[in-house]
Amino acid sequence: MAKKKNIDMIIIKGNITLKESMRVIDNGGVHTALIVDNDKKMRGIITDGDIKRAIQRGVDCAEMVDKVMNREYKHAFVKSNVEKVKSIIIDNFITGMPLLDEHMHPVDFLLLDRNKQLLYYNKRKRLEHRLQKVLVIGGGGYIGSVLVRKLLKKGYKVTILDKFIYGKESVADLKGNPNVRIIEGDTRHIEDVSNAISDADSVVHLAELVGDPAAALNPQLTQQVNYLATRIIAGVCKYYQINRLVYASSCSVYGASKNNQLLDESSTPNPISLYAKMKVASEDALKELQDQNFQPTILRFATLFGVSNRPRFDLVINTLTAKAVKEKKITIFGGNQWRPNVHVADVASSIIAILEAPISVVGGQVFNVGSESNNYTINKIGEMIKSAVPEAEIINDECKQDMRDYKVSFSKLNKVINKKKWISIAEGIKEIKKFLQKHPKLNYQDRKYSNIKFLGEENNPI
Repeated sequence: MAKKKNIDMIIIKGNITLKESMRVIDNGGVHTALIVDNDKKMRGIITDGDIKRAIQRGVDCAEMVDKVMNREYKHAFVKSNVEKVKSIIIDNFITGMPLLDEHMHPVDFLLLDRNKQLLYYNKRKRLEHRLQKVLVIGGGGYIGSVLVRKLLKKGYKVTILDKFIYGKESVADLKGNPNVRIIEGDTRHIEDVSNAISDADSVVHLAELVGDPAAALNPQLTQQVNYLATRIIAGVCKYYQINRLVYASSCSVYGASKNNQLLDESSTPNPISLYAKMKVASEDALKELQDQNFQPTILRFATLFGVSNRPRFDLVINTLTAKAVKEKKITIFGGNQWRPNVHVADVASSIIAILEAPISVVGGQVFNVGSESNNYTINKIGEMIKSAVPEAEIINDECKQDMRDYKVSFSKLNKVINKKKWISIAEGIKEIKKFLQKHPKLNYQDRKYSNIKFLGEENNPI
């Protein structure tokens, strides 16, 4: 039996549904499927954009691909001039085009890499998904503002949907960038979500009320923003056949582990706060909506630290370091609790790695995000801060206790993205100290750097 070529992955017949063809497009990873007749001669092509636009016109996903396919497609023949092929792809702003033999049979699919070098689909060893346009919901936030810049650096076009309740300083330098579209909107409003999704082939959802204390301030609001809005986003993605959705969950779903057990993705969630309970509810909702096409990926982040374009000083490492630098005090409540920790830049890099991995590998999966080397007790974190800021005094308050206590395994993620270097807590402490020294007038206790302080005020804009 002849070995199948890669090109066979993106060849379909016209009598399959749009939904079925979208699955082929997702797995093929080049935004395109080639439609052939019974003699395997080319009849047309269809892209993910064609399908999305058809749905927006009111075409049902159960319609046959024949009704939507593009019959006037660009193509090349086996003996075509390479430079001419490049020019056609560039001048027509297309992902690529089929390479045909003299009988109009597709033999390959031609692409350009970011250096405008010609790639042959059949020669590719790893069929990664060639995403081009990413919607980052919450792109002005602590994680989102870092993620957006990393995406832009890698050549992606980015849409930001954000309510900007903490201000627009985090995206001020992005205005006017031709590769950025900034939309001020609310995830609870389906029209805002639909508008933002209209120009995306993947979605990263980061826009929620973050942190146990902040989420507890207004339970009804937390349910709306952290759960119901997630259902809206997922429903819109599924309807428009945008099958790449990355959802930001949290390792706080684990609550507390027993006997220092190392928790992994198969461990039973044990949420002990409203914030964590809404994360579990959102995860369950995404799993319920999942089908053969819609394959969201759930990322459970460890406790974050590090400097961002939208600084936060309500995170344990950031806060304790700022207090040490500014007040010469390191106040610890309890201290024997274990926490997994991860730098915000590593979270952003992990999200991109998940977006670039084959959907067959990461679709429908749950991953803890972080490094086991950053599993530490709060007491140990305090000692590391003391080492970086020797003049600070450690003050231990045993009267107040935080019941969250867990260590987490991250081996599943590292098998997929094979990330070699993770930013250590010690490196993060030095980074925060340097940031504060560079901005001596910055008041780390300002409400805009704390979710709970900001959301706790009566005039907050949500």
